[in-house]
Amino acid sequence: MIKLTVSNSTNELANEAGVQIKGNHDAGLANGLSPRELIEAAIALCTTITLEAVLKRDGVVYNADEVHVQVVASKEEGVKNRFSHFQVDVTLPSGLDEAYIEKLLKVVERGCTISNTVSKGAAVTLNAKSHS
Repeated sequence: MIKLTVSNSTNELANEAGVQIKGNHDAGLANGLSPRELIEAAIALCTTITLEAVLKRDGVVYNADEVHVQVVASKEEGVKNRFSHFQVDVTLPSGLDEAYIEKLLKVVERGCTISNTVSKGAAVTLNAKSHS
């Protein structure tokens, strides 16, 4: 569970361990991550976690510093209120053969909960309550 609170005009995102990150909705990017960056980060982190789990399961010895994931969200022209595509670029450790890379990417794609949630269009239910 994530809880967002506004404290001193700053959006603070906290999990059960406490405040982890600041959110930003200003035009500048200096005061935290934007919602776009947060969803890109969620996909990148899930992809990385899944990738590393599969490599470990398969007994692949690799340098973790060689693993990089970059995600870029984009919108269709004329669409303002949703992203239509997430481009996920993965830099894999050296020494993997092409057949294994193809298999690895398929397994990671199937195994990443966040990208599967986004691609399958999960329902979002918005509820409200007021301070009493």
